[in-house]
Amino acid sequence: MGRDAEWAAAVRAWRSLLGAAHVVTAAEGRERAVRGTFPGGAGARCVLLPGHRDEVAACLRIAHRRRLPVHPVSTGRNWGYGSVGPGPREVAVLRLSRLDGVLDLDEALGTVTVQPGVTFGSLARHLAGAGSRRWPPATGAGPDTSVVGNVLQRGLGSGAYRDMAAQVRALELVLPDGTPVRTRAPGATADCAEEGPGPSVNGLFLQGGPAVVTSLTLALHPAPERHQRVLFRLRDGCLAAVLDAARELLQRVPAGLTLDVRNRPRITAQWPADPAAAPPPLPAALDGAWTGCAELWADSTGLLDATRDRVLARMSAYAEHWHLQAPAPGAPPAGGSRGLACAYRHKPARTPDGLPPDPGRDRCGVLWFAPALPMRGADAARVVDAVERAMTAHGIEPCVALRLGARVLHCVAGLFWDRDDTAAESRALACHRRLAADCARLGAYPYRPLLARVPEQAVDASVRELLARLWGAVDPRGVLSPPHGRPVP
Repeated sequence: MGRDAEWAAAVRAWRSLLGAAHVVTAAEGRERAVRGTFPGGAGARCVLLPGHRDEVAACLRIAHRRRLPVHPVSTGRNWGYGSVGPGPREVAVLRLSRLDGVLDLDEALGTVTVQPGVTFGSLARHLAGAGSRRWPPATGAGPDTSVVGNVLQRGLGSGAYRDMAAQVRALELVLPDGTPVRTRAPGATADCAEEGPGPSVNGLFLQGGPAVVTSLTLALHPAPERHQRVLFRLRDGCLAAVLDAARELLQRVPAGLTLDVRNRPRITAQWPADPAAAPPPLPAALDGAWTGCAELWADSTGLLDATRDRVLARMSAYAEHWHLQAPAPGAPPAGGSRGLACAYRHKPARTPDGLPPDPGRDRCGVLWFAPALPMRGADAARVVDAVERAMTAHGIEPCVALRLGARVLHCVAGLFWDRDDTAAESRALACHRRLAADCARLGAYPYRPLLARVPEQAVDASVRELLARLWGAVDPRGVLSPPHGRPVP
């Protein structure tokens, strides 16, 4: 049977399984399913919309039997990293947005189990409706993005959820041949929502591992009693020194503090303004080459004051024009869709009236380049300088945010343009290629893949070989995309 005949037979089987309404084959629906914020990747042969885990397993068994590639997505809002783009192969897109249940909430242990269609906004509403005192996770991508999708891509969250993947306690998944797997320990230990004894396997299924995750259990932090935000403008030429000072601070303060640094273009890209009018002047604390932001939370006024005083003392030599927001009760509020303002910076029409932001739908150009760097001021500043120079050379605003950690920082550079401007799109794509090349020469590589592709040199050769062996054993027929672009044995 030829390839086209295999696809036709699979589509008939999927329609019999899911119903015709949940198997999209029309050209417009297939195009819409893979529409993203930059060009690239192959198309969708069809779009599958299963409604529960058993249907996911059955869809994969059909694909496995006929050796057809499948590309799973949650809600399809991985904007700037690929959206729903399937990579180099024509695939059946397996869209999991109909699996949208909060399956369990353990208030005492502080865990929640969610399916891929659960968004940050719907989880927050569920917690509020249940009277939970847990802190809802949030990210800068807005309330309509998938919790599972963000966690599996090792997204960066807000507040106590800076490292989203670190909150994972257990996964339920389906292997490429339809076999279900649960990483949670059996029996009474399952209530701990932890893996059983032996090697940890959860990490194998992050960033495109050889399975479809149908639910995950996430740790939830208690909502703090108080929070406060502190903004400060960095003195010129102090970026490296601020990073070193922040490293010492974050290593000594065990919890209740995150630190970010953003350059002026990144601040202005998100600053609220009427797109038809001149932007308003920035407040003094934001009107410098770089601005620092400290997010603080604690369970008492005394603890909050102590943490704030440590930030002020450590940063005072490098900062000016401080702005201390008044302490407020509870956890810091989620930012809503404010973080998406940068995606619409060059889009004249902005978001259509009455619709939530969707940069892919609205033809906003967005590409992220996010290398992970050691938290050493001079080394990081060297890479940041290369990023800003490359973006400026290509006529792209160098919008850069540094998400600081005790030992690692993530340099998140955003490229924004109007996708209806072909010249701007060409510049952005060329700029992204140069960023990858220039940073590779400095030993800096993105920590999140783009269209499931990771530069070979970003992963040690021995690890690549190990992953290829594991993948060949789990997915010998190549149903899911192979790791780091390597062919399946």
